[in-house]
Amino acid sequence: MPLAYARLLLRGQPGTTVDLSVLRRKPEPQKLTMTRAVVTAPAVESKMLPDNIGYIKIAAMGHAQIKEVSNAVADLQKQGAKKLLLDLRSSASGEPEDGIELANLFLDKGLIAYSVGQKSPRKNYDADPKKDVTSLPLIVLTNRGTAAAAEVTAAALQGDKRAAIVGEHTYGDASVLRPITMDDGSAIILSVAKYYSPDGKSIQDNGVTPEELVADAEAGGTDVDGDDDSSEPTPKITGSDKKAGQAVSGGGDVKPSDDLILQKAIELAKKA
Repeated sequence: MPLAYARLLLRGQPGTTVDLSVLRRKPEPQKLTMTRAVVTAPAVESKMLPDNIGYIKIAAMGHAQIKEVSNAVADLQKQGAKKLLLDLRSSASGEPEDGIELANLFLDKGLIAYSVGQKSPRKNYDADPKKDVTSLPLIVLTNRGTAAAAEVTAAALQGDKRAAIVGEHTYGDASVLRPITMDDGSAIILSVAKYYSPDGKSIQDNGVTPEELVADAEAGGTDVDGDDDSSEPTPKITGSDKKAGQAVSGGGDVKPSDDLILQKAIELAKKA
């Protein structure tokens, strides 16, 4: 079962329960009852890097995180930031609308995204100039774990030529899902519409391909074409990215020398 479908089936009101059957090595499924609760997403991380580069990392996406990013941008600009890095690696939560709101923080005009399906009319999402908070040069970091709302943001900023994308090809998960209940109590979950980048690419079908492909050392590399086949070759690491490293995860100090994608993003930011 795709992760997006499982997430939709598990969603519900806090305090309600959901019954699961877990298949392990034992012959019979093990039944589990889980209680739904509101999950608190990690706070947005931000800090200043050398050369007046502001760094913002979003581990999980939601309405609260959009406000946190807006505040982080304002704070970094007060500290003297002249360039911004937006780290969306392994950010795979949130609704597509959250990604649209995040992209709007960096866009004062133009189409952010649109959705359309066979029986769903096209709906455009245009930038609101009142929500734009900065015009600083921007680099976006992605990896194969970048999905959902974060993908919509990356696709919008790339499609509008607002930011360069550095890292790995993203997962490919941005659609409108609708459950259809069957007579036996089961359900079929259909994708009734897809989200598209400003230049007309389906995010669900294509993901987002960075202009600068750099393998995430912690994830074990990625296929140049964005396929999830580990037998395929990893992209060639460009520039001075010769040192094996480890990707940044939530918390801790950012160490560019240990992070190939961040290292390349900083290199590009210095040239911007």
